[in-house]
Amino acid sequence: MPELYAHKKRAYPLSNLNETRQLVRISCGYCKRGHVYRPDDLIEIFGDVDVDSLARRMHCEKDRTHGSMDVSAFSPQGSQAVGLRIRRLAAMKIVRVPIWRDD
Repeated sequence: MPELYAHKKRAYPLSNLNETRQLVRISCGYCKRGHVYRPDDLIEIFGDVDVDSLARRMHCEKDRTHGSMDVSAFSPQGSQAVGLRIRRLAAMKIVRVPIWRDD
């Protein structure tokens, strides 16, 4: 009986998508919400990780319990590129949490 899942031969990092000018579409399989991101914005947040690992790292904004996200890389051409809304990273917020110790 053949294997149902073939392991990938090598990782495909986000920087490769940046070189080929591709975009990343991430959508929730449960509520069907999706957004399009530029790879350089995702590199700033997660680092230069494998594209498939984003499915486990990102969560649905509506409800975090919806499970993993569907991630796909694509190159918009022709009518796909017209009116395409791309989500851009505006700022990074760092939360400072105090940790106390009794002396």
